[in-house]
Amino acid sequence: MSELRLTGLTRGRDSVSWDEIAALPGAFRHIDLIVGDAVGDRVPVAAIVDLADPSSDAAFCTVVADNDAYTASIPITDLRNGGWLAFRLNGGPLPTDKGGPLRLTVVQGKTMCWNVKDVAELRFTAAREPDSVPARPTH
Repeated sequence: MSELRLTGLTRGRDSVSWDEIAALPGAFRHIDLIVGDAVGDRVPVAAIVDLADPSSDAAFCTVVADNDAYTASIPITDLRNGGWLAFRLNGGPLPTDKGGPLRLTVVQGKTMCWNVKDVAELRFTAAREPDSVPARPTH
């Protein structure tokens, strides 16, 4: 996978490449972000949401891990206000043992389950979609 898919109720881009992610406004380089175990260079999810340009009907974003292994449906406002995608560590790709190649962290998110590893797709929807975790996880 060399790009992040942007699907659903969007009017803008349908994908963004790794190089484009690294060049987005607000990308931090050589500064560690440590929330849980997400460490590395990162970009605010708001910059990617802007590229997708969700329609006015879109209120949620389902973050999908590679191979649909995990999903978390998150209000777009929470992603805009506190979502970060880690994409690089020490100048190279974010390793899989750190949640790479893309790892979402939602600072002050309502649940740790919003911190999705191996992100492959952001799907914009009008209503919350089912998560692959219980409504009230133990953490």
